[in-house]
Amino acid sequence: MRFHPTLLVKVWLLAAACSGQPHPEQESPDLPEGSVAVTLTAQVPEAGSDRTMRWSPYGKQLPLTEVDGGMNGELILGPEGTRPIQLRLTRSEGAVHFDRLLLERGGNGKPQERQVLITTPTERNNRYWSSFEAVVEVPVLDPASGMPATDPYPLSLWYVEDPLLPDQEPVLRFSRRGYMQGTAVLEGEEAVVLVTERVMDGVYGPDDAWALASVDSGGNVLRAEHSRSIDEHAWLLDQAYRIVELHPSGRRMVLAPMDPGITREEEEELKDDLRVDREAPRSGRIVDFLRDFLEGQQLAREEGRNLFLDFETTWCGPCKLMDQWVFTADAVVEASAGLVAVKVDGDEHPDLKEKFGVTGFPTMILLSPEGEELRRVSGYVNVADMAKFLEGGS
Repeated sequence: MRFHPTLLVKVWLLAAACSGQPHPEQESPDLPEGSVAVTLTAQVPEAGSDRTMRWSPYGKQLPLTEVDGGMNGELILGPEGTRPIQLRLTRSEGAVHFDRLLLERGGNGKPQERQVLITTPTERNNRYWSSFEAVVEVPVLDPASGMPATDPYPLSLWYVEDPLLPDQEPVLRFSRRGYMQGTAVLEGEEAVVLVTERVMDGVYGPDDAWALASVDSGGNVLRAEHSRSIDEHAWLLDQAYRIVELHPSGRRMVLAPMDPGITREEEEELKDDLRVDREAPRSGRIVDFLRDFLEGQQLAREEGRNLFLDFETTWCGPCKLMDQWVFTADAVVEASAGLVAVKVDGDEHPDLKEKFGVTGFPTMILLSPEGEELRRVSGYVNVADMAKFLEGGS
């Protein structure tokens, strides 16, 4: 269920910030009863820490341009007009693969900010990974003082070199590791509030995500919520809350209690998309997958059977869920009985991934005995829809 905040980022809030004046809640006459303001600060996760709720947005790609033996790119984080961070990927003297990353923000007559990161490339599945971690500073407008400020923005960056695809357009991938965190007392219950980005631009808004959790007296998270969109409500014990204000810096939000017209237990049951698949009939059989594409292709041709390809990877969460709940369901096993089924690891077989135009996992493709594509589907597919897909339905 979704509930849209009345004013996600209020004009009065921005005006107060720009003037340098504080903005107590009473200055906004239309805040709902029981609203609570929360101050949040930027967090840089420690390696191995499990005491906080964290989630990372999907990796984003930055195009690179080859220049003087290295590759250059730009990363823009922060409000409109923020100077971009210049990136340059290079090799150390004698290095075969890229092992140095320069991040530099300069211009506007200000001193340059520079980081030089060094890594040892690793080989996985015949590809070479150059991975880096950095913390850059993102300019923000502080909502309390109205003054310019900066917040740490921790990043993971990685470049993948695939010798089998020498003509592939070079890109540097990155994802944010950090988030904004604050505490609040909501109807007598101490809570942790987190906000993080789904769209990695350094500005918080409707396209990002948040979560609530209870804590004990020692600050330990008792019940962590999954992330949800900014315009969706979250639960603290049995009370639902929504965001009625969120400052673009992520440093301040206002929460208000609300009645979604449903209990927490009822909502969780409705949102349990896997419940039907978990309860599907099973007799212990599974889809009989081969692991060799050429073997499966030849068998399909010789026996005149359709060829079912399931592209997966070892790190793909939805792939593991389908192995657990979908390819073990009797309806899917029976629907696959007349096919030749082959699992293809996209990391181990980039040539097949490119040949079949696979851009995400899982991707399932049904081919005729002659190799003509009949249909395809991507992402988690439930038991009923998978059975239809294999049987020829829509």
